[in-house]
Amino acid sequence: MRKVILGVLVSLLLVSACSKPVQEERAAPILEDNTGALVSRAAPIVEPMQMKGINLYMHRPASADTATGKPELWISADSFSVQEEQIYSFEKAHAVIYSKDDQEITLDAAQGIFEQDKSARLEGEVRMVAGSLKIMLHDIEWSREEGTQGTAKTDRSVIIDDPDLQLNAAGMRLYPDERVFELTDVSGVVRFGKELT
Repeated sequence: MRKVILGVLVSLLLVSACSKPVQEERAAPILEDNTGALVSRAAPIVEPMQMKGINLYMHRPASADTATGKPELWISADSFSVQEEQIYSFEKAHAVIYSKDDQEITLDAAQGIFEQDKSARLEGEVRMVAGSLKIMLHDIEWSREEGTQGTAKTDRSVIIDDPDLQLNAAGMRLYPDERVFELTDVSGVVRFGKELT
């Protein structure tokens, strides 16, 4: 009898050891939403949406002397990703800042972030061209408070190169409608008139 019981126990042990273990399925916690309906707490994993060939615009507020919806900033990039609602990241961007009299300041950057109707930040070897000025920056941020003109700024080093001047600055503010650059902690060379012979 002992041999039979021992045989049954060994058989059960072998069957349980050779069988696939049963995994517990953990259900996501269930909560009630504000309507009283039961919903799962586990949020679905959402990958950022990737896009190509999309242009982003920030439009100038309408006023008596400007057309409604006239662009103030335009960004075109090789690729865009939607990060959050109305926030986009982009890579390999070309941008244009338009003054109220349609003067263009162009920028090229490695990447950036655009928040609809609020701000845009360009980063990574930013190159700006304004007339004959060539400006090299680490980054620049464009922002506009509601109902005001947009401005651009950086608090990192700026290099300005032009046939008549070479300047280094610790930071810069740009007011495109006034066609004004403000530089902080500036050093460099400015050439006046023709060279002496």
